[in-house]
Amino acid sequence: MLKIKVSSLKLGTQIGKDIFTYDSQLLLPRGSIITQEHLENFAVRDINEVYIMEATPRQKSERSFENVYGGALNVVNSFMMEARLGNNVDFNEVSETTDLLLEQVFDVSDLFRQMRLMKDKADYLFTHSVNVSLLCILIGRWLKCDEKTIKDLGMAGLLHDIGKVYIDDEILNKPGKLTQQEFEEIKKHTLLGYNLILQNPLLNHDIANAALMHHERADGSGYPAGIKGYTNFFASVVAVADLYDAITTAHTYSNRRSPYSAAEILWQESFGKLDPKISKVFYDKITNFYVGNQVLLSNNQKGTVIFIDPTQPTRPIVMVGDKFYNLATDRSITIIDIID
Repeated sequence: MLKIKVSSLKLGTQIGKDIFTYDSQLLLPRGSIITQEHLENFAVRDINEVYIMEATPRQKSERSFENVYGGALNVVNSFMMEARLGNNVDFNEVSETTDLLLEQVFDVSDLFRQMRLMKDKADYLFTHSVNVSLLCILIGRWLKCDEKTIKDLGMAGLLHDIGKVYIDDEILNKPGKLTQQEFEEIKKHTLLGYNLILQNPLLNHDIANAALMHHERADGSGYPAGIKGYTNFFASVVAVADLYDAITTAHTYSNRRSPYSAAEILWQESFGKLDPKISKVFYDKITNFYVGNQVLLSNNQKGTVIFIDPTQPTRPIVMVGDKFYNLATDRSITIIDIID
């Protein structure tokens, strides 16, 4: 059961616990379906909170992560190719793929491990889209969003970079720093993706906004419009997921960095750039799942993470043989990579 405010109660919701009047008379039994008359009655009787039945939790799919991930890669490849050719995108297939991904986001520590194993399975644009979708679903669950919002976040993750199919491959895959002109071309993928997603009026407009605004930053340093402030919830979630996956993935222009490095960057960006309500939850949560991981340190030694300090979660204690490195006090050593 879940206790919520009556002001948030929706028609059709199932009551999870008997509701009584102040003189102990049964007003509404458990299992009743809320109608407008009920809401009006609650207002008259000054009933402000009720218990509701929670939705039946999704069951973990029997399909393997690798199988679902591979299928999602094929779908991303397919809809991006169709978009590049000027054909209609099958958004129903995007929706069905998101449903399959939703069923994989349960065991969080295993999720991050599986994502690491999938990094080199296909073109970065495709793996990045699937990874961002998975991370958006995860963030939505950590933020206790409703299931529809979580699914829409997953779809936003799959579609957030679709505008890049219109950008020259030589620019997208250029090793080294982009020229200013090339960077201006890259920026266009946000608006191009936004316009493409808007072609389907049945999709939540926030999914299109995520494609448009996931590179905006609260201090106005982002693009395409340089908007100040926290723009859109969906865009803010995708921004965190997008940045984390980009940092932890190798590109033609940069090396892959560890999840700990990514967490530190997310923490820094939460002061004035990323929405701290989202980035801090992500930052706090992910580092807890690395206890027990085998890691490579910057001194070229391999060890095991044995303790996470919640006040400095990116600077854990690492055991190497019979020696302990407290990275919170020894700032000269960092975690280069997770190796299991």
